[in-house]
Amino acid sequence: MDSYGFRRPLSCLFLLIIVAFASISVTDAAFAAKKKKAGKKASTNKGFGAPPATLEETLAKFPTRMPPNPASLDCPCGSEKTYGNCCGPLHESQVCPTMTDVLRSRYSAFKWRNIGHIIATTHPTCRDYQEDKVAWAKDLNKEGMFDSFEFVKLQVGPEEAGANENEGFIEFKVTMKGRDEEDEILKARRRSAAAVAGMETVVKERSRFLRDPDIGAWTYASGDVSSEVAGLEDAKLNS
Repeated sequence: MDSYGFRRPLSCLFLLIIVAFASISVTDAAFAAKKKKAGKKASTNKGFGAPPATLEETLAKFPTRMPPNPASLDCPCGSEKTYGNCCGPLHESQVCPTMTDVLRSRYSAFKWRNIGHIIATTHPTCRDYQEDKVAWAKDLNKEGMFDSFEFVKLQVGPEEAGANENEGFIEFKVTMKGRDEEDEILKARRRSAAAVAGMETVVKERSRFLRDPDIGAWTYASGDVSSEVAGLEDAKLNS
């Protein structure tokens, strides 16, 4: 045989080997790309984007009036105890053993802008209760925290029994003072003060509370405001 007869079969074999390796490489590349794409979908909640923010994540974005190291400070509710020995533990646990605990801790929550506690201590029968707590928190942050007013003083009446051991009432007064428009939270949100700066007003309310018999915790159910206050005609001191 001449040299041509040997070269052609070797060339064909070499070509087949190249084609085979190329096919394997293409297949491996396609598999790797498919695997990477599947992994990317899995990491983005099955292709529907990032999961919605939790209530805790939403609350963390809101401004607060909580002072630094509050535990040793006088409690905002006026109990003459420190915050660490009064409303602080209630804000931490979000469980109130008495009706008075609910009222005082909610007052402190409004004063220091603790939206989470307002939500946690509101009974599901309350007219302002919302199943979507993230949306509810956003509503409170926008309109429901009385940002135009400074909470000055809380006067708490005695606890009154209701129809049964799981219902009760308390009458109270809250003294509030109009904030200056230079207030940092009002300025940050580009809101004007709804009240006359420095003017004090008093809100009177008879609140109804309900007790969960399973855990013994009380929550706020409703309230009847007994006086009209400039700037608060349509608002109540509730969630």
